[in-house]
Amino acid sequence: MALKYPTYSDKVIFVELLAEGGSHGVPAEPAHLDAWIGDREISFTSAIDPPGVGQRIIEEFAPRENTFLVELSTMKVVERVESPSEVYPLLGDL
Repeated sequence: MALKYPTYSDKVIFVELLAEGGSHGVPAEPAHLDAWIGDREISFTSAIDPPGVGQRIIEEFAPRENTFLVELSTMKVVERVESPSEVYPLLGDL
């Protein structure tokens, strides 16, 4: 999660993708997303896969937590790391 969102909100857009619902292999539903946002007090954009498409977040991005740094003007992935804290030093250079 983007725990330092307030520090970097003027430089980047954070998006949290919740892939799994109540158990492993079960796609997240709106109720899971609402609980995730509320429990963690997420103040930035959060999303799940659309109903009926399976777990595309896991299939197309990664089977575990990942953080992507995307250059917005080109939509090029600049960096991909496992932990959000690994990308914070790179944000300082933006």
